Amino acid sequence: MGGFLLARTIDGIIKIAIVSMILFAVLVVLPPGDPAARFAGKMQDPAKIKQINHTYCFDKGNVGAYACFVKMTVTGNFKSPSQGDTNIVPRAIKAVPVTFGLAVLASIFWLAAGITAGAKGALRAGSRMDRSLMVLSLIGISFPTAWLSLLLLKTFTADFGFFPPGGYVGISDGGAFSWLHHMLLPAFTLAVVSAGVYTRMTRTTVRQKLREEYVKTAEAKGLPGRQVFFKHVMRTAMIPIVVMFGMDFAALLGGAIFTESIFGLPGLGNFVLQAMHSLDFSMLFVGGLIAATFVIVSNTLVDLVQALLDPKLRAA
Repeated sequence: MGGFLLARTIDGIIKIAIVSMILFAVLVVLPPGDPAARFAGKMQDPAKIKQINHTYCFDKGNVGAYACFVKMTVTGNFKSPSQGDTNIVPRAIKAVPVTFGLAVLASIFWLAAGITAGAKGALRAGSRMDRSLMVLSLIGISFPTAWLSLLLLKTFTADFGFFPPGGYVGISDGGAFSWLHHMLLPAFTLAVVSAGVYTRMTRTTVRQKLREEYVKTAEAKGLPGRQVFFKHVMRTAMIPIVVMFGMDFAALLGGAIFTESIFGLPGLGNFVLQAMHSLDFSMLFVGGLIAATFVIVSNTLVDLVQALLDPKLRAA
């Protein structure tokens, strides 16, 4: 397992380096015109553009500029000309716990609802309950997240006043209850669509595993039904669900842009959205690199969990 982790760590570092090169090419090399003028934004002052050329090493060619970008990212001192030459790395790092907390809370909701509903539907396939769960999951999948965010915000905030109209309060600032009070509605919004997907995925996978020969053999040996279901059926059925969860969780960590924007959460998604609105290439580079890092780390953890669930993968 140690060799696996080392290999995946090296692989992850290589992938992050490749992503940084792609981001640099998209933001600096490929667009036409002077990159210093693009990074200056609305402040098209010749002295400012000259300063940007020096700060970002654009005057040293693409290789020198990329080395400068990497150095600023690693040292955590990446200044943004459109933000008054302030360092945006601390702001990006401050946004990470907001998005991470939202992703964890939303994933708890959709995993609990989706796996439970899917397993119950598979055990009682064709019943009225199964059909009802499938209809509900289809309705959940069909909801546009942005529209659902606005609907829930109007209903539970404007009409009934159950939740605050937006904003964010950290656990260290207002306590766990206040944090949950602000995060519950946006997390539920994100969970609705995914819960429907996981319900259908779990139902299909569990039904397939129930037909496997090793399950029938375990039942023929007289093992208790609960032991057969949880040890033999659900353990193997969870493997494709874990893979899908890793991708979905990584996508959330990359930034739930619309949900964070609608609910006024200062997370990574809102950070990237503000960067796109202001065409701040520095913020786009830092935000994109952090999002890519989340995806790579999540995929590594998914591979590790798969190895723990599947003996064949451990042997390999």
